[in-house]
Amino acid sequence: MIRNTEKLIRDFKNNPRMDGTILASYCRITSLYGDRNDAAALFRLFAEEPSDYKRSLLLDPIMRCGDQELAEDIARVCFDGKKLKENMPGDILHVLGYLDHDRMMDYMVASITANDWYLSKAACIGLMHLPCERYAEIFADELERVYGQPLFPEFLPALCFKFTDARMVPRLMEWGEQASTDCNAGLILGIAAFGRSQQAKVRRILMEPKWEMDATGTGSHWWGYMSMQMSEVTFSQLISHMKDRMPLDLHKNETLEGEAFIVHSLQVLHDLMEVKLSDDLHPLRFAATNNERFSDLYAQLFQWSNEYEDDSMIGRIQHVLGYDHPMVNQYIVLRTRMEMAIRREMELEALRLQS
Repeated sequence: MIRNTEKLIRDFKNNPRMDGTILASYCRITSLYGDRNDAAALFRLFAEEPSDYKRSLLLDPIMRCGDQELAEDIARVCFDGKKLKENMPGDILHVLGYLDHDRMMDYMVASITANDWYLSKAACIGLMHLPCERYAEIFADELERVYGQPLFPEFLPALCFKFTDARMVPRLMEWGEQASTDCNAGLILGIAAFGRSQQAKVRRILMEPKWEMDATGTGSHWWGYMSMQMSEVTFSQLISHMKDRMPLDLHKNETLEGEAFIVHSLQVLHDLMEVKLSDDLHPLRFAATNNERFSDLYAQLFQWSNEYEDDSMIGRIQHVLGYDHPMVNQYIVLRTRMEMAIRREMELEALRLQS
């Protein structure tokens, strides 16, 4: 067991009211550097009081560091027969799927349409990891039953790659044009699950105002970033496209696509970069990881190409939208946050080189 996990357990037992942000930070380190022993110790701590919402944070390192043997223990403790115990969080289904435990799949499939958003989400994300051939017809029927509706089990469309091919993507795109933005996550995730071939469509979704991928309240921006990684869309691509939309030969308040569209796209790019800065781990074990260096992205966003003209992103915002536009300040704050990330990035690289 690594020292971080030992300290996590000791500090949590000494202070069960530990701040959730601090606990989540402990958990992230164990998720990155722990092993099966860490996962088993944290599961014992979780199982002491599984209804405690803070202990549910422990499920992330349990999931990422666990193995099949631990998955058996989790199922034994958390299930009553073939049903999740009442005091257990639905995220257990995500954990079991991530660990390739397929013995509770009937319950997971039944949970997709449960009147419980958290349980349904965990079931769908868990099932994305598992072989689902025998449930393909059920998935297809459930999807057709709600297709076109504004509200539906949000993450059901994420399972499309389990029963059909990329020819389904245009239907998901069409659905997204009329669906409630409260249900966008499953649609973009379902499209991105078909991989790199869907890059253009994911980029379009990210920047299309109707999809509201700047909606931090609904978490759409978070799932947008996770979908970027699955389809291998890069920030470098998004930044280049934004700069092309804001050439310096435009006059103030004149844009190629309308000010509202430009402001929306800038907000989305900003919010996606904020998610990358948070360094959240991907909920899917098989997803690609965005490894773009902050120093490279910082240069692309904020460096001048020459000493005579500010053609950085901030300079373009000032030129096209005005010096007093609120977006200017947002990108100044983003620049500061990225400067801090660059220092951490370089420090970690130096430590790796020494080890």
